[in-house]
Amino acid sequence: MRSSIQSLLVSPGGAGALKKAIAREKAERNLHEFIRQAWPVIEPATQYVANWHIDLIGEYMQAVNLGQVRRLLINIPPRHMKSIQATVCYPAWTWTRQPGKRFIKVSYADTLSRKHNILTRDIIRSPWYQDAWGGSFNLKDDMNRQNVFKNNHQGFMFSTSVGGTLLGEGADVIIVDDPQDPQMANSEAERAATVAFFRNKLQTRLNDQEKGAIIVIMQRLHENDLTGHILTERLEYEHLCLPAIAPEKKTIVFPISKKEIAREEGSLLNAKRFSQKILDELKRSMGSVQFAGQFQQEPVPDEGIIFKRDWLNKTYRELPAGASIIQSWDLPFKDSEASAKCAGLIVARKGGEFFIEDCVSDKMSFTASVTAINNMTAKYPKARGKVVEDKANGPAIIDHLHRDIPGIIPFNPRGSKTDRALSVTPYFEAGNVYFKANAPWAGDLIADLRKFPNGKYKDTVDAVVQAILWLADNSDSLETWRKLANG
Repeated sequence: MRSSIQSLLVSPGGAGALKKAIAREKAERNLHEFIRQAWPVIEPATQYVANWHIDLIGEYMQAVNLGQVRRLLINIPPRHMKSIQATVCYPAWTWTRQPGKRFIKVSYADTLSRKHNILTRDIIRSPWYQDAWGGSFNLKDDMNRQNVFKNNHQGFMFSTSVGGTLLGEGADVIIVDDPQDPQMANSEAERAATVAFFRNKLQTRLNDQEKGAIIVIMQRLHENDLTGHILTERLEYEHLCLPAIAPEKKTIVFPISKKEIAREEGSLLNAKRFSQKILDELKRSMGSVQFAGQFQQEPVPDEGIIFKRDWLNKTYRELPAGASIIQSWDLPFKDSEASAKCAGLIVARKGGEFFIEDCVSDKMSFTASVTAINNMTAKYPKARGKVVEDKANGPAIIDHLHRDIPGIIPFNPRGSKTDRALSVTPYFEAGNVYFKANAPWAGDLIADLRKFPNGKYKDTVDAVVQAILWLADNSDSLETWRKLANG
């Protein structure tokens, strides 16, 4: 290498040649550097924004080429360079050292996969690529189309759609990029067809089942999408899941360099392009359920598990006159507990019907929990009873507040969380539970109910169940409250 550098330096234009040689070597070694250099070819009007997740995915792709990873599943939000990195640039980068590699690229639409293949070919044809690697291989003139092109090392890149033709070809690497149309995610027939195509046709197209690689990269759209199939069937894929907002503290280790990235709870995947403000706006416009799948990679079960979707659509605008109102609080063991939040609700009962009027849910310290209960009390003075689960931080808060706030009621739950939830499902199924219309918290609460008991946070569900159980079992207390209220 030293002699090569010396030769370049003494040759005409040596400094420029040396600079190109160094750039070429960096691009060959790292996919993220290859993308940075190729960016003007595929996105000439857009500024390239580097981010650690691009480097991370690049290392996983390198691990695939090294034979360290044979099955790779990546879940990542839309517009995070998923296709450009995995489907457009990665195959062209692989050909810089392994031009004999054969690729099949699959997306939900032929126009989409064809577009990706054209961009790959644009990179290979570009003066930048030809200057660096043009001497390594040539594209064949008689097999140079948009959906398939080959080189003189018998490497090829072929694009098709889910359910489309495979022309009898086999590949060394199969890339499945967004196999499901987001607009058809709720179609059971479409999802089943996608899984069947993958299971029965696509994965059989590897030239070597032992050494060949399959890469699936997608946003989550439904619990029974292709990712759901891979995870449920335990197909032994390396799974890289990158939610837009970290749901908990987690250390991510790069597969080759062993570099570590510590994601704190609430940290953003790519704050330069998707700030908290932008994500909040997307959540409001898309709705909590869609946002949970596409951006958080946590699809909500379509029908629900315990609490069914059709049970959760009744709304009201104003509480009925004479309704009895309580607060219901579920408090975690400590504010650092990863799987728990402090959840508080305002729930009312009138006759046989229950009305969820307000909800707060967040990670809170002891002091913050006390403040939240005080704030809820000031906001809803008619909520005379404050029902607090008599576990975790509950007893300490009960002892702390009972002298200052009247109506603190310890609630000692019986049975498991799931058993208690099942016990109140008849009220939901009968249409006796209503949600405040257009409440900003309603979407998240309904999503928590539909995911329960598989969702990460169960505290809002616990608080709802607790309120309904207490209100249903204390009719005598409610009648006394009504008499006192009426003088």
